[in-house]
Amino acid sequence: MASLMNFRVDDDLKDRFTQAAETRQQTQSEAMREALLLYVKRVRNEQLRDAAERIRRHREDEEDIMRWIEAHGVGIADD
Repeated sequence: MASLMNFRVDDDLKDRFTQAAETRQQTQSEAMREALLLYVKRVRNEQLRDAAERIRRHREDEEDIMRWIEAHGVGIADD
């Protein structure tokens, strides 16, 4: 199902957007859908990069802890 979106943009931006869409032989609606999809993909990629960075940091923290434990001869006792 499609929904209608209404929003305001600066006149200059609208004119440049219209011209860009015409250059690619797209309607403004087609160009806007493409722009929205690209934005959603970019945000999702940023989220994935952030998650990957958190995972890397966590792994590095865990490795640092294990090195500290080994260096200080701390063992985990079995009770």
